[in-house]
Amino acid sequence: MLFVLKPPFTPLWISSITSGLVRCFFCGLWATIWSDILKTSLEPSTRRKHLSALDRLYDAVQRQRGSNCLDRLIADADADSLEDCLVGFLAQLRNEAAVANVDKTSTWTSAVSFVIDMLRFAGNASGVRAAEMEAKLLRLDALYRQLAPNMEKPTPAVRALPPLVIEDLYEIFNPESPRNPFKTETLRWRNLLIFMLLLRLGLRRGEAALLHSGSFKEDFDPVAGKTVHWLDVEETDDCDPRYERPGLKTEPSRRQLPLPQEIIELEQRYSRNYRGRVNYAHLLMSQKARPLSLRSFNEIFETATLALSDEAKKSLSKQGLQGVSCHDLRHTSAVVRMKRYQDAGLDVDKAQEKLRVFFGWSKKSNMPRLYAKAYFETPLAEVWDEKFDTYVDALRRINPERDH
Repeated sequence: MLFVLKPPFTPLWISSITSGLVRCFFCGLWATIWSDILKTSLEPSTRRKHLSALDRLYDAVQRQRGSNCLDRLIADADADSLEDCLVGFLAQLRNEAAVANVDKTSTWTSAVSFVIDMLRFAGNASGVRAAEMEAKLLRLDALYRQLAPNMEKPTPAVRALPPLVIEDLYEIFNPESPRNPFKTETLRWRNLLIFMLLLRLGLRRGEAALLHSGSFKEDFDPVAGKTVHWLDVEETDDCDPRYERPGLKTEPSRRQLPLPQEIIELEQRYSRNYRGRVNYAHLLMSQKARPLSLRSFNEIFETATLALSDEAKKSLSKQGLQGVSCHDLRHTSAVVRMKRYQDAGLDVDKAQEKLRVFFGWSKKSNMPRLYAKAYFETPLAEVWDEKFDTYVDALRRINPERDH
């Protein structure tokens, strides 16, 4: 097939195309021009990924319209037909993504960029035709770059634990309770502290695992006329012997959190009486006097789940949950804290921003909006005022939306 090479080709460019003829047999002439002339700054590995995506595009168009059709449509600057080809290719990628559960975004992005770049390159014209072509290109760019071949996943539901489950967990983690499943007094007090840190402060599992004995801070506030207490959530350079080392998820995860009195007293009791003499600065220790592993955090709540009453387990099941996880406690903490901010008179935007800071989410994170949504879809009638009894009472007025 004869291709008309439109200006402004030069002998050097033609030479470059000739050197890439091997790729032409796979992807086509214009794909070689795009990768070897217009995208000369690409790394070899990136170039191979683009060419692999374009090979898929050429193959799809060939099956749609016939051999060498894509090169011909580009040479003719047939924007309308090329748009039809893109629509067909998008449908193909979406089917593949749905069947194989594989992300096809990079393939689609390469295909759209290639078509738009080559239309602009090959459709070199002047006057009215140039204006029409540019308008079509702007439309293609605006419409197709924002599409994605992967079926949009439903937004995950924010699952605050049901009130019955929270009340049951308070009983299970009570060191004096006959329902407490943990064998030793040390484990009982340590696990109660973990439960409270995750539920009341909304810490991630990894953040709790990072805490040191010196993470709990205090200072006298002359304005308030009293001692204030806070928790530093941060990473340190201290030696960590764990195979799976915990870390902060994002930079905003580094933060300071005000401490309620019961957690202050609980941490002091654990540190003084149960943490023991250890060779590590980490707060939460295993029975072997080593920093508690991330897997051990999971096992604590797996054990607590088994100890739940039948009624609590049924309540969990209705919520679409098989058990209690560390992150479920963080979800619960965020929903209740959103209630506190709203009842304090903050508007939605300010409440979401405070939520973002408290829970260590980045500015681009969508999580504050999800928790605001969960709050408005959850009838709450009482403020959580940092006390055990009223905390449970407030949670009894939560009826979170089920995950469909």
